[in-house]
Amino acid sequence: MQEVSRAEAEYRGKIAQVCDQAIRDGIYILLITGPSASGKTTSAKMIADELTARGQKVNRISLDNFYKNVEELPRWSDGYQNYEAVEGLDISCFEEMVQRLLREGHANFPIFDFTTGRRAAETINLTCDPHTFLIIEGIHALNPLIFKSVEGFSCMKIYISVHSDFVDGQGNILLCARDLRLIRRVIRDFYYRSTLAEDTFKMWDYVLRGEDLYIRPFRKYADLHINSTHNYEPYLYHDEMVRMLLACTPDSPYTPIIQRMMAASSHFFHMASELVPDSSLIQEFLKPKSWK
Repeated sequence: MQEVSRAEAEYRGKIAQVCDQAIRDGIYILLITGPSASGKTTSAKMIADELTARGQKVNRISLDNFYKNVEELPRWSDGYQNYEAVEGLDISCFEEMVQRLLREGHANFPIFDFTTGRRAAETINLTCDPHTFLIIEGIHALNPLIFKSVEGFSCMKIYISVHSDFVDGQGNILLCARDLRLIRRVIRDFYYRSTLAEDTFKMWDYVLRGEDLYIRPFRKYADLHINSTHNYEPYLYHDEMVRMLLACTPDSPYTPIIQRMMAASSHFFHMASELVPDSSLIQEFLKPKSWK
């Protein structure tokens, strides 16, 4: 329990430091990015909540709401839909909405319906004044095509990811940072998107390819890098991950990944999810309480 409390306090401290700096320096636009399953969305919510608790006005804008309709998305060379490319976003709409919000103080932002793969009829009306914090979050938040919409304003650019490998006493890697993100993604996809582990493994190759092409090249622009690793995570995910791996088909084309993940899981033991506070970033990657 002490390890959980210590890790949670450490991450809360990182969130508080972001807010301290933004308020102290009068930086009202925060651009938050990171690769898949890095915890960027929940971190953006935590920053928004912390600023609100300090009496600040906050709007949080998700770039996911600016996806083009599914039939307009670009495709990889094999024909598979490319959800990772910045060209999948309606950048002109984003630029128009953000500039209108900053110039006129209000704008109606779109909502993307992922169940239909299309923009919803409803919109979100946001209002803004010179002392309203805007948190813009998404995998392309540091891309110059997005950044140009707020050029000329003071911005804080934040890159969130899992930066820590888990190693033994001799320095051997037991679980690498990318595989921790994959475990997070497998569990989250299963409970929140009804996606089996093998389907997540299929998407993961495209996700990593997209990161190398569209996300990592721009992390050099970040003002802050936040490591979202919580040191108790592998224990917390152990039972769920083993169960999902054992459910994969015996002749799965992803057998090398399954074997690698099973080998990594063998180094950890079960930890009860009840030890994790409701306010934790890690709740994003746990079985919803409604399933229990």
